[in-house]
Amino acid sequence: MRLRSFSTGIRREIWRAISGPMLGLLVAACLIPSMIYFSIAEARLKERVDNLANATLATMQDHIWQYDLEDAQQLLDSYVEIGAVTAARVSDGKFIDLTAGTPGDYVTGYSLELPLYGGGQSSDVEIGTLRLEASKSGIWEFILVRIIATIVTSAVFVFFTAFLALRLLDRTLLQPVLTISDTLKEHSGDLGSLNIDLDDGPVPRPRDELTGLVDAIHGMRDQILSSQAVLNASMSKLTHVAHFARLGYATLDSTLDRFVDCDPAFASAFNMSVQEVLDVDVRGEFLGRFLRDENPDRLNSIRARLHKGQMSEGVLKFTLNNDEIRYFRHIIRPFIDKVTGHSALEIIILDVTEQKIVEEQLLQAQKLDAIGMLTGGVAHDFNNLLAIISGNIELTLLSLESPQERAFLEVALSAVGSGATLTQQLLSFARKQPLSPTHFDAAELMRDSSALFDTSVGEAIDLEIVADDDLWGTFADPEKLKTTLLNLVVNSRDAMPDGGLLTIEISNCRLSEEYAASHVDVSPGEYVRISVNDTGYGMSQETIQHAIEPFFTTKGVGKGTGLGLPMAFGFAKQSDGHLEVYSELGIGTSVKLYLPRSTEEDVPPVNRNRGKQRPDFTGMVVLLIEDNTDLRAMFKTMLVSMGCVVRDAEDGPKALKMAETISQVDVILSDVILPRGMNGNEVVNRLTPIFPEAAVIFMSGFSENSIIHNGRLDPEVTLLQKPFGADELVDAIMSARFLALKQRK
Repeated sequence: MRLRSFSTGIRREIWRAISGPMLGLLVAACLIPSMIYFSIAEARLKERVDNLANATLATMQDHIWQYDLEDAQQLLDSYVEIGAVTAARVSDGKFIDLTAGTPGDYVTGYSLELPLYGGGQSSDVEIGTLRLEASKSGIWEFILVRIIATIVTSAVFVFFTAFLALRLLDRTLLQPVLTISDTLKEHSGDLGSLNIDLDDGPVPRPRDELTGLVDAIHGMRDQILSSQAVLNASMSKLTHVAHFARLGYATLDSTLDRFVDCDPAFASAFNMSVQEVLDVDVRGEFLGRFLRDENPDRLNSIRARLHKGQMSEGVLKFTLNNDEIRYFRHIIRPFIDKVTGHSALEIIILDVTEQKIVEEQLLQAQKLDAIGMLTGGVAHDFNNLLAIISGNIELTLLSLESPQERAFLEVALSAVGSGATLTQQLLSFARKQPLSPTHFDAAELMRDSSALFDTSVGEAIDLEIVADDDLWGTFADPEKLKTTLLNLVVNSRDAMPDGGLLTIEISNCRLSEEYAASHVDVSPGEYVRISVNDTGYGMSQETIQHAIEPFFTTKGVGKGTGLGLPMAFGFAKQSDGHLEVYSELGIGTSVKLYLPRSTEEDVPPVNRNRGKQRPDFTGMVVLLIEDNTDLRAMFKTMLVSMGCVVRDAEDGPKALKMAETISQVDVILSDVILPRGMNGNEVVNRLTPIFPEAAVIFMSGFSENSIIHNGRLDPEVTLLQKPFGADELVDAIMSARFLALKQRK
């Protein structure tokens, strides 16, 4: 009964599924032949009309030309009588108008209109027109008979096919589907015993879609069973892995001061075995040993919270047996052990050393940026003061004849030079010094500078320079690099007062993604690495942490400024490079400077050495723009002493106003930082169209992004760094006039 009802239901659903397609098939069986028959009938109708017209056209032309209207009318009537057309008409538009049939009474299926010529078809005398019309009624009569036959044939075929399909489905599909359904229901809870057999007769069932479905079900069964086995094994592994890979866990008996439980992750974090942790005296050995460098006040605060029954959470600094510093985030929860009745602590730890290191690096970088902003601003003001002092000293020297007085002022001028060097070092650390990077060979630069380095280190220190044979090119400022390395060499010399070995190594280096991720503000890529290694005293880790801070030094009073490493650090960062310091007490120090590899051959800057004799600037008109009153007066006096005609202004708007009254300017000398909302670069951009042949010189003690972008001086720009003397001013004028002449050409 169940089987019969199931089969009936499926049959009903099959009928519902195929009834729509059957009707669609019948409609298509009618429409498609109808369209074909219509096209055939229409073509035949056109052909009959065309043939009739072509066959009788000459005769009709002769009748009309001879004005034999009776014969013409008989010919028109014959058109209608033979059934080819439903209406015919001949007309000349004036005197002749003959018709046959009823034009326009039926829906016109096809019409043909031909001109009639007198004297033959070749004549050009048109005597009228012949129009023939054919009705569609004949077409539909032609189609109707054939459509009826098509419908009957198609209906019989479709329903007979559907009947056979249902019988075939009933025998080949329904019974096997019932077998599959019943078997699946019987073994739904036991896939291991599931086995579907469709061979219910003496003859084995051939391979078909149903046997393929059965095979797929068996395959799914095997896959599920296999997946279950893998899942069980994976769960066992995950349970095992979770025991080792989870957060380090331990339980401490507060009364006995002993660990009563500990997992391998907790023990390995302290380079101990589980048994060693369980045997250790917690207060006497464990905590006192590993937490010796932690803040005592912080530890007391944690103890107080635990005594109150409160949970403690935070990061603690641990010093392992090998003096390795590790940071662990901890969660400590006090509770009462139900077995022993003792107060206990549940401890969970997570190693966050790498995260802590990155955070400290970021904090250090932010601190250095803040110091750099401060030092940059101080350098600007300090340079202006030094420029006033040095300029006035030089002007005073021009009028002094007493050797003793000149000696005093030259000492003062030397001190100003030392102060200028100090501000340059500050600007270097602040990453504000203007750089002129170019392509060069670092090894060649080291060899050219070896004599300078030898003189700086003295005879007690052995200096070695080692470079790779296939060394890459470097893209940086070579002069600034030379100054940076000289400071590093001097630092290494001071660390080896009793002599030693100083090695400068130049090699190719690739910084990986992993290295860059663990160091703040470092980009992965290819670099040229310059290592300055010494065998001196070395530094502790704490000293290294402060080594790149300005004015931090371990040297004695008067033996160092504490700007050597900070300047090197600033130069490296401004050059898109990196600086790293490695040191061990009693072994030595290695400062590694990473500079970006050059990807193209850049043209080195032109060396414009001035001659020994100062050129004649008599009559040269200089437009001086400087907001500092004392500096402006001093620069004006210096230029006038060279023979120049000076027009001066304190800001950009006044300089533009003054330009309206000046017919000629040979040199524009402008400070970079100016008041009233217009910097030096903007002023020069407004002045150069007025004085296109004027040479341009910028002055600055501290330049932001006006003529320096990304730490690099704009090309074809002459910059005077304050403070400067008369010789530097002469050099700048010559360089600027050279660039102006080059641009005009």
